[in-house]
Amino acid sequence: MLFSAKTMEILQSSGWSATYKAGVSEYIKVFMEEDYFVNELVINFLSQFGGLTIEHPAYRVPKKTANFHFNPIKAINHINKERVETYEERINTSLVVIGEAYNEHLILMMTPSGGIYGALDEYLTFLGNNPKEAIEALCEGKETPEIL
Repeated sequence: MLFSAKTMEILQSSGWSATYKAGVSEYIKVFMEEDYFVNELVINFLSQFGGLTIEHPAYRVPKKTANFHFNPIKAINHINKERVETYEERINTSLVVIGEAYNEHLILMMTPSGGIYGALDEYLTFLGNNPKEAIEALCEGKETPEIL
């Protein structure tokens, strides 16, 4: 993945590199236990970013930082499957929990086609058509549309 210079700097300072590899067997086990549909896109993404916590400039709060992580086990423990299903109904596709953003306030979820959404209670936002767009939106504080 080719990221902007700003995003690349943030990712590298958080321990990521193009050669980063994470084990995904524990993630797959939990996905199966929790009845999540997981495809190759999710597995490939988590093998490239799984377990990372990325610290970045806080959204709309100058001189403060926030973070997001790609630890689906931790994130799944913060949301029940029934809540995820309400988001699936709103966007008419399945979702897999992949992490959390904004200091664990926003649940991050991926669609079978690689789109990334973020959710908190009734709030649902579209972060990007693919992981690259979503990571850049988070790192660079880009506006993302709310899904009503």
